[in-house]
Amino acid sequence: MSDGPFSSVMLIANDGLLQNQGLAVSGNLIIAINNYNNTAVVSDYTSVLSNAVANLASSNANVANSTVTSNVVYGLQTLSANLVPAITNVVPAAYASTLGNYANTYTGGFSGVVIAQANSILGSGDVSKFCQVYGIVQSYISQTNQYINSLANTGAISNTFTSMNSVTTGSISNVNSNLTVFGADLLALGKTWDLTNLQHFGYPSALVYNMSKIAGLLPDFVKMLNTAGVDSATLQNLTQNGVAPTATVEATMYQVMTWVTGSQLQEVLTIFNCTTPGLTSMADLLNPVKTLPHSYQTLTIPTPTGNNPGSISSTLSNIYTSANTVNNNLLPLFASNPSYILLSTVTPPAQALANQAVAQSLQQIKNIFNLTLPAFAAAVTALETNAGLPAINGLTTPVPANVSSSLGNTLATGTGPNGTLTLDDFMGSAAGIPYTDDFNQVTANIVTLNAANAFYYLTNTVSGAFTVMANAIAGNYTVITDPGPPEQVVVTIPSGSPGAGTYTSLELAFTTGIIPATSNIIANIQASYSSATGNLNTTFTTMANQLTIEKNNLALAQVNFSELVGNSRSAVMALGSNLHEIGKDPNNSAFFTAISNTSNLYGQAIVASMREGRNITTMNAAGIGSDTQIPIR
Repeated sequence: MSDGPFSSVMLIANDGLLQNQGLAVSGNLIIAINNYNNTAVVSDYTSVLSNAVANLASSNANVANSTVTSNVVYGLQTLSANLVPAITNVVPAAYASTLGNYANTYTGGFSGVVIAQANSILGSGDVSKFCQVYGIVQSYISQTNQYINSLANTGAISNTFTSMNSVTTGSISNVNSNLTVFGADLLALGKTWDLTNLQHFGYPSALVYNMSKIAGLLPDFVKMLNTAGVDSATLQNLTQNGVAPTATVEATMYQVMTWVTGSQLQEVLTIFNCTTPGLTSMADLLNPVKTLPHSYQTLTIPTPTGNNPGSISSTLSNIYTSANTVNNNLLPLFASNPSYILLSTVTPPAQALANQAVAQSLQQIKNIFNLTLPAFAAAVTALETNAGLPAINGLTTPVPANVSSSLGNTLATGTGPNGTLTLDDFMGSAAGIPYTDDFNQVTANIVTLNAANAFYYLTNTVSGAFTVMANAIAGNYTVITDPGPPEQVVVTIPSGSPGAGTYTSLELAFTTGIIPATSNIIANIQASYSSATGNLNTTFTTMANQLTIEKNNLALAQVNFSELVGNSRSAVMALGSNLHEIGKDPNNSAFFTAISNTSNLYGQAIVASMREGRNITTMNAAGIGSDTQIPIR
């Protein structure tokens, strides 16, 4: 299996990219827009606008530029923007501020705005600029989606949230609110506690079993157990097989431990590497008051809310109210627990209750069963709480509602799961997503309306509004009455035509006659064919909204097309070397497939490279070798 950085198709693809070849605006989008522009009504009005820009605003002082371009009410490039913009291929009125403000040169209407955005994304002929945009966008998507997903998933930790201290300390502060002192007590215990056996925490047999695992049992201690009635077979079953003895044997073991004092106790402590002060017998190692002399009064346990044992409150109740006196709220939690019932017959009931509570608290900590006591103690000692941060300590939810709302309003949201951003939310116009399908839908609706003769009063060649506009632009209705200067004219729109009447300037003929009349015709079409025109408006609004989102998202990602470096080879090579990985991402792969110009070798090589990347992953998973990569040594 070769391990070079490039395959043959990758080299071909990179050669094309370095020559600004291989990528282009989606061919399907171009076809969809051409089909839309070629419909009779749109084609006729496109001709009107082209002639208006060429013959009116740029050369005729009698017609203001705004009449052709930006005038929302009477502008030719905004005609029907607030009615049915798809009929005249104009930007919907609600989006004029973000997508409009036309120049005096006709740009192809709304469909032209979409194509212009797509070309800008693809670098307007400079592939390296596209590569830079892609890199910036990918980085922004990766970073922002982490925020979006985290915000969306805060509910996953809400149900178990007790306090921010609990969250930031991995629930360890739920065991003891004074981590510094608690950690010191744990360090002094050495290896006394076996965290892998918390289900028997506080049992004499668990302490004996732990000792046997560390260094074996002391002969004198074994002799004392045998003398008290604990036979060798029982001890062997415990130490070798981990089988807990009967309650009677447990009680006997506890009694024997009270006899292990002085030098014998010191031997036991040495085995456990325990330096806890104040211990007078081995039995003290089972008493939290003795094993945690400085922190037992800050031992805590989550308590249920009301009568619901499964619901944890945000407040913690101290296990001890004083030495050897447990909180009376604890007994109802364990009164029917078989483990507590047994242990309370072996050790003092208060001690048994405290050990059950400590064990339950410890089991909240993730991976606790995989830890050694020294490792756990070192971590506890190093942890920090939120002491001195009252606002943080006062939180009752992981993320306050106002913070969720603020971040939700600040972050861009997209079309992915949880509102995550996808490449299409920034660059969909280049791939024709969703514009290809939308323009095809618009075209189908216009064809249906045209078949119903809905556009007759706009397009008929005798007195159709668009015909009248074309004649007016051509000067067919204008008579010069005085060459001036200033020139005096009379514009007469024939009777029976939209805007019929006599005007003292072509400007007035358009603004007070032809354009208002044409708007009325379109309004009538809208009313007469409400379902079809409603579909047109919905689809055009969807596209305008999506294009606005793209522009806004690119701005949030700080993409400034005018500041991109031209002819950046490094940007092209960085993208070209990543084609295999791009192919493995479904969203990115679909996007690049859409913008790959498969009419030539280079575009086909881009698609082949992405497919090759997916194939390599498939073959590797199956254990099939491949020699796709060219060796470099």
